[in-house]
Amino acid sequence: MPVSYIIEKMIKQELLKLKQLVSIKVFIDDRNELEAKKTLSILKLYEENSNKKLNLDIINSSKSNNIIEEYQIERFPTILLTDAEGNECIRYLAAPQGSEIKPFIQSLQVLSGRKNYFEAKLKKNLNNIKVSTINVMVTKSCAYCPELVNMVSQFALGSFGKIKAKIIDILENPDIGKRYDIETVPYIVINNGKPIVGLTSPNELLERLLKV
Repeated sequence: MPVSYIIEKMIKQELLKLKQLVSIKVFIDDRNELEAKKTLSILKLYEENSNKKLNLDIINSSKSNNIIEEYQIERFPTILLTDAEGNECIRYLAAPQGSEIKPFIQSLQVLSGRKNYFEAKLKKNLNNIKVSTINVMVTKSCAYCPELVNMVSQFALGSFGKIKAKIIDILENPDIGKRYDIETVPYIVINNGKPIVGLTSPNELLERLLKV
């Protein structure tokens, strides 16, 4: 579905706040041409409205086995946001459209140099946080998911590599929804621990991380 003028204008206004160049890794599979084209179409809208502050690094499964193995890519398309050294911070098994536009842009802004308000709190507790992956299950129509996606993404970006965020659209990845028997979203699983269903606060999320 074409993006409305209002949404495109909002994307452009927010991307003008990028301070430094940000690279987005996009893993596609030409054998699934429809999904590849859909994902690239969405991301190129961001790139075209970024005043040359966004770069799409498109990686095809048929030509780039080494990097696919390096990042342990198992599903296509997959979108990765990485730090300046190429370390994975946020993995999207979801298209950044609909309600997920805002948290996606907020992550790009932090990667580009905007202040991360959770970084100081995380830094104080960093020695007590184990390396973890926070899986956030969402749908594009979920009204509460963007707030949680943004919080978890900022945790990942402010954790100095201790935390990775994985954003999963369970309608696009129904097998994952079935695996966890998800009835409502948002739905969080840290590593393979007890799920958090619904909204949670930054303090509650940090407490759960400290107990991993």
